[in-house]
Amino acid sequence: MVGMEMIETRLEGILGVMIPIVAIIGGLSLAFAMAYLKSKERMEMINRGMDVSKMEFPKRRRSPLRSAFTALGVGLGLLVAYVLDRTVLSGGDNVVIYFGCVFLFIGLGRVLSHLMEKNEPNQTEGIL
Repeated sequence: MVGMEMIETRLEGILGVMIPIVAIIGGLSLAFAMAYLKSKERMEMINRGMDVSKMEFPKRRRSPLRSAFTALGVGLGLLVAYVLDRTVLSGGDNVVIYFGCVFLFIGLGRVLSHLMEKNEPNQTEGIL
């Protein structure tokens, strides 16, 4: 059984290195493929005599309110998770509660910013 444990340990080490490498290569490949297909589509539109300016979509500006509520969500999520970890869930390793609370409060912050921006959509027109 000692040999089997050694093989499992080596396999875990190899997977620990390979997963980030594959993720980076996959992400870069996806980005290059999207850029290539976009340029190919533009060239085809030019060859057919179509107006390329119709293909460009205006960039949406990010609201500082959205960024602020996202940061607030991260802070509140960590705070609530810490309080829960130290008081209610004091027995054991509670790493998952930190991730859960952070994502929960980020989502709540984004919903809140959406609701606030929905009421006044022209408020962020002059903001970078």
